[in-house]
This record gives sequence, C-alpha cells and structure tokens, in this order.
Amino acid sequence: MKQFPHLLASSILALAAAWPGTAIAAQTIDLVFNGIPAANVSTPPATPAFADWCASSCFPTTQFPVYAATGNQRGTAYVWGKSFAFGSGGSLCFSEFIAFALNEGDLHVVSGVNGTCGAPIDPALKPPLHADKGALVVIAGGGDGIIAGGTGKFKRWTGTFTDRVFVGFGAPTSGVGGIIYYDQLWFRVTPD
Repeated sequence: MKQFPHLLASSILALAAAWPGTAIAAQTIDLVFNGIPAANVSTPPATPAFADWCASSCFPTTQFPVYAATGNQRGTAYVWGKSFAFGSGGSLCFSEFIAFALNEGDLHVVSGVNGTCGAPIDPALKPPLHADKGALVVIAGGGDGIIAGGTGKFKRWTGTFTDRVFVGFGAPTSGVGGIIYYDQLWFRVTPD
C-alpha cells in the first residue's frame, strides 16, 4: 500500500514527459490590461535586440500594469514604437518593442515592420469610451512578433507573441500621442 502513491506519481511524471504539449502550455503567458495608460518614461532595455530594433530611430509610447486572467498583477509593460505608416482602408501599421517587467524576470518581445496594425471600427459596433478624456474613435487591431530576450525565468526563451486590442484614440495632443485608453488589450507569449 505504501508504494501506491510513488507508483502513481511516477506514472503521472512519465505521462507528462511523453506528452510534450503539456510543458509548453504551462509556460504560455497570457496578459491583459484595460484602462488608461501612462507615458513610457522608463530607460530602454540595454540589450542588442533593442539596439538593433531601434537603430533607425524609435520613441517611447505607453506603460501600463499587466494582469493574469485571474486578475492578479503580473508586472508592467513598457512600449516603444517606430515605423508608423498608413495602409489602404485607413489602417495604421507600426513596429513595437515591449519590455514586460514581470515577477519572474523581464520578457522582451518585438513585432516586425508593420507587425502591428489596426483600423477604425464603426462606432455603432464599438463606441468610444472616455469621451470626457478626448476619445474620438476606436481602432481595432493587433499584431504578432517574436520573443527578443529576457532575464530570470525568461533568459533563454525564444518563441512568438500575439496581441489584440481596441484602442481609444483622440487628437494627437490628447492622452499619450493620441492613445486615450486600451480596451481588452491581450497578449499571449508562447515559448518554443
């Protein structure tokens, strides 16, 4: 009888090792934020990945707390942007570098050129929130990119990230460069 718990534990470990998707799923990170961001006033990461990405000029955009799906704060996101361009249909595309300062270490992600895009959404479908703060239109969008490095638990991570969001925009002089709020901002970071 005393051996039964050990046999059960060994069987569970063997099963988990035989099913590699289990380990990756446990490491995938989902982060969310809803609210009004602050201007990013942090020092850029002193990494080759940031220096290479920012070589042709970049600028800080926003910073905001990020939360797990449980509602517990996991840390803070610091965002830099560059390469803004308007596409057909009124889409706005740009590249961004995000440094997540999380409880387990820093995690850096970067979208490619035009890796993040969005376009105005019909106000009948998604009316702007925070009109009192200058929100005039909602941009629906998101992007994809890669893990660009990290520290602590994330030091050796490689893989991908995805984000999706509704952004309340106003005049360029309102909010943070026109960004008034994020609504349902979601990030998924998936290591290889």
